[in-house]
Amino acid sequence: MLAPVVWILHILVMDMKPNNDNTSKGTGDAQEQEESSSRRLKCSIKAEAFCCDVCSKPLKPPIFQCHEGHLFCSRCASDEILEKKCILSSGCTGTIMRSHGMDNAVQSISVDCTHAERGCTEKILYSDSYNHKLFCPHAPCRCPEPSCGFAGTAAELLDHLTTHHKWPSMMFQYWVPFDLRIVKPGTHVLQSKNDGQLFLLNVQSTEPPGLIVSVDSVQYFQSNDWGCSVSFSCSTGHRSTSTLDCVWPWWEFGWPPTDYICFVPKVLDGPGDAGIVLTINISTVTENEDTDDSSYVEYDSDDSSNDDSS
Repeated sequence: MLAPVVWILHILVMDMKPNNDNTSKGTGDAQEQEESSSRRLKCSIKAEAFCCDVCSKPLKPPIFQCHEGHLFCSRCASDEILEKKCILSSGCTGTIMRSHGMDNAVQSISVDCTHAERGCTEKILYSDSYNHKLFCPHAPCRCPEPSCGFAGTAAELLDHLTTHHKWPSMMFQYWVPFDLRIVKPGTHVLQSKNDGQLFLLNVQSTEPPGLIVSVDSVQYFQSNDWGCSVSFSCSTGHRSTSTLDCVWPWWEFGWPPTDYICFVPKVLDGPGDAGIVLTINISTVTENEDTDDSSYVEYDSDDSSNDDSS
């Protein structure tokens, strides 16, 4: 049986010592009163005590509670739920109401980042810990291969993917289109020269005959901060471009990817081993002012890996 999950929480509690006006005067009185008005208490509390009873994620104000004690976070307390009675258990008939006491409690709790051992030094509100865990730059980068389980820094993952799994890789620059020749299905690792972020371009065979192309990130950066476009030409005078408004991390929907940015039909009248050239452009919300014409530098590629640029 697993041991109960506990967090080390720093809880803000009021100091109930009486205030003596005769002894609080003089230099630094205001500072002393401020310091004595509250203090931090270090203790261990089961994490589920401050988790939503619906989604099991950390409670985030506004928090709602029924008369039976069931708690709803702001994400789960939709208008439809608030208009009805609690339905978490058949015996619960409590009406759902706002819990200002729980609001104050969770807003007074700060915790260390779960990636503190990897170098994150931030103190965050417990109610924000779930989002911070996703966006923390110190979060480990995981290998997408289901049977692998490797996790490390972006640099370590890049080395793992290219040496252990033999995936070809190349560097690129945001907002600068680059070409990638695809001859057979597989995964290509793309590394940004701007910030070192890793992206995975996956190509799979499909029916009707052709290829489906997907682009995923390795880390969870910020919603809609990365976009992508992929262009290709199957014949003279033909050019197709598909766009992706938001690039999501691969683990958000699983691996291998089931969603794709474009479908490339099989060309029957071309050389059998020529493949097709994809023109890729990965963008960010804020354009990098240092963008130049040196769009990418390819490495770890050879003829057998079918990864070259034009």
